[in-house]
Amino acid sequence: MGLAMATVQNTLELYNLGYFKKAESVMEIGSQELHLKKNDLKELFDYVNLDSSLVENYPNIDNWPNQPRCSSKYLYEALGFKEYASIDINSELGAINHDLNKPFEDKSKFGKYDLVTDHGSCEHVFNVPECYKTIHNLTKPGDYIVSAQQIIKGNGYFLFDKSIIDGMAAANNYKIIFASYTLTAKTTTKKGSAHQFHVPLSEFMFDTIDFGKIDGLGVYAVFQKQNDSEYKFPYQSGLMNEIFNCSGFNRLYFKDQMAYSYVPSAKLTYEEAPFKILVKEFFKRLLKKLKKI
Repeated sequence: MGLAMATVQNTLELYNLGYFKKAESVMEIGSQELHLKKNDLKELFDYVNLDSSLVENYPNIDNWPNQPRCSSKYLYEALGFKEYASIDINSELGAINHDLNKPFEDKSKFGKYDLVTDHGSCEHVFNVPECYKTIHNLTKPGDYIVSAQQIIKGNGYFLFDKSIIDGMAAANNYKIIFASYTLTAKTTTKKGSAHQFHVPLSEFMFDTIDFGKIDGLGVYAVFQKQNDSEYKFPYQSGLMNEIFNCSGFNRLYFKDQMAYSYVPSAKLTYEEAPFKILVKEFFKRLLKKLKKI
């Protein structure tokens, strides 16, 4: 159970877009770990202007895929989360001891967390619906749920699919902030992390994938909980419309949402940045050197 390249990238992207601007607390289902190498994480931090030197002090950060591994709480601390908690029957990495097959009844934690995540944990619990009911209850209205599960080559009781993502969202009036398939390749980065990519959430993509050349395929979604209603179990096909009066999704398209632009690198050269930025960077570095003298 852990956060690999694609998951960390999306978490940082959400942070950079301001989704976690007021977030202070995170609860993870399962004692989560960081599943990437130190230098890859440092590079990702640089992309969003986080202090990558923090990574040097993360315990066990370069051990993956061996044990012991680094807790994901350090990632959230770097993003400004002040409170981190997790729930796991094994109590590892300081997790709250609880059997997720059973109802979580500590109501002092209901509606308390700005972010609640399931990074490959609920697949190991036989009573999956109870897990997602717990996740729903823990999340503040207006805040976020992340679900990351396997479609093929998983190691739990269940393999998930797009219909579960759509069903939970429709039944509980979740807004889907982001959704994708996550493809894990058999190749690695130069630093040693597994290559992992977000690909479009379309089943037509399956016809383009050589499944013998990948290590896994998952489904990934970021939900926004809209209200404090009781958790509702989804139904498939026409039953969804009959029970929840839901006939499909409504996607809004905004001007410039698909656009992107290039920004100067943190490691500036003459070709990469305008003159004003170069001058600013020059004096910044000069000041650092003068302070050391």
